[in-house]
Amino acid sequence: MISWIVGLVCLWIFWIPNNRACMKTIPGDDLTTTTTAPVCPDPMPLFATPDGFAKVVIPAANTNGATTPAGTTISVTCEDAGNNPAVIGAGLTVTFDTIGTHIQDAGNFNTDFEEFSLTCQPTGLWLFDILGIKTAPGFSGIVSTPGAALCQACVGTPTSYCN
Repeated sequence: MISWIVGLVCLWIFWIPNNRACMKTIPGDDLTTTTTAPVCPDPMPLFATPDGFAKVVIPAANTNGATTPAGTTISVTCEDAGNNPAVIGAGLTVTFDTIGTHIQDAGNFNTDFEEFSLTCQPTGLWLFDILGIKTAPGFSGIVSTPGAALCQACVGTPTSYCN
């Protein structure tokens, strides 16, 4: 009888805890892996204001190193910087990653200044949606190169970005 009890105890000690045939395992189920939701970085580096007479205004929650969740659309303006009384408007020249360079000069914000939208994509890149020139069709595309969107003031003589 004692040998039977010792055998049963040995079976319980060595075999039962190590037998995981009844436990379901999921491959790669280590609880240390975390997933982060896709976000876009501060879009300000994508813009340049080479003449200094126009400025880009982006909602404060999306600038200064902040990130924006994928799917979020923000309104951005290219407007008067207020340091030249001869500024009569602004134009936006955007060099898209895949569809080339296009101009928005629709005068749709504050008379002759520009407003357009940026949408954060799941890839972490910004989709620019611009209107085009006055009544011309608009364009949408990804912009990822720093300084690829030029916000420039219209001062006196018309230029290619100011009609």
